[in-house]
Amino acid sequence: MERDIYFVGITRQTEAGGLGRLRAPVVVPAWLVYPTRRQLAEFAAPLLEVLAEDDHVLEITSGAVLGRYGASQELSVGLEIVAGPRFAVEQVAATVFRLARDANQQDAFIARVLPADEWADNTRPGITVTFKTPQRIGALQPLRDLINGFAGDGWPIDGFTTIPAVGEGVGLVSGLRYIFLPEISIRWDLALRRRLAEAEDAMDIILLDQSTKIGRLCRTLAADPMIERAWLNWFDVIVGGMEDYEDLVARLLSARPSQTGETSMARKQFSELLGLTNQSVLEQRLKAVECSLPPAAVGPLQLGPSQVGPSQFGSVNTRRKELRVSSTPMPAKK
Repeated sequence: MERDIYFVGITRQTEAGGLGRLRAPVVVPAWLVYPTRRQLAEFAAPLLEVLAEDDHVLEITSGAVLGRYGASQELSVGLEIVAGPRFAVEQVAATVFRLARDANQQDAFIARVLPADEWADNTRPGITVTFKTPQRIGALQPLRDLINGFAGDGWPIDGFTTIPAVGEGVGLVSGLRYIFLPEISIRWDLALRRRLAEAEDAMDIILLDQSTKIGRLCRTLAADPMIERAWLNWFDVIVGGMEDYEDLVARLLSARPSQTGETSMARKQFSELLGLTNQSVLEQRLKAVECSLPPAAVGPLQLGPSQVGPSQFGSVNTRRKELRVSSTPMPAKK
């Protein structure tokens, strides 16, 4: 059976964490910044219930993951979904953006991993790094400095979501994952915003530069004795922002496979369901943020897609079946 992998980036944390919390104009106590495991479980419950209703969901991995973005640190829901070809991704994506809206999240996204033989006109590059043995987050500063300062065309790779080590807490990780989402970064990166507004082909050029930089970085990281593997990923993505959550949810719930699917290079339509292209996304996002002031450099940023470790949210009961959320593959449904 053909299988698709999806990642969700969503959090209920609304304040900067880590050093960003201490640099904010008003220092918020840490216990008010970071959601508890119970709060994350309650936050994720509606999404897990929607997934439990879909017979085409094959596996779910869910739990708390830690992300670091510059000076900010965030705790969020890490969700990986493995599903069959008839998976109703529109319903799940609509739920993601409803939760983001209700949590006052600035941006959120859901991404489908593109296999090597597929393509779409709304893709983003990323990098996945796995370690030979689990590493403590605090010991990774030299690695993060190497990645952040890597030379060459492209933009700094300055944000990661951790991949927790199975059976361990959020402080011990088995890897890092990053996805380049310029449509989110332009909220605070004025240089990137100006560059993207210069020409119609700016988005495509920037994505190509960034993927080339990531590819070169992977070769450098492969020589590190701590690293098991580092590789370039491509994701078909749908990004939502606080300006357009309502519209996006409505469009997703009314979306139907389009005739463009006959000539699509993707086996399953995803962002194509909404007619998204690099250029259309860029134009819409630039228009949405052009009148807004850039948020503080230490303000809350959103997490990248993540693979998560042990089950931390338990099971979800629905009227149709019980779908257990865990770090191990679920048996395929008959």
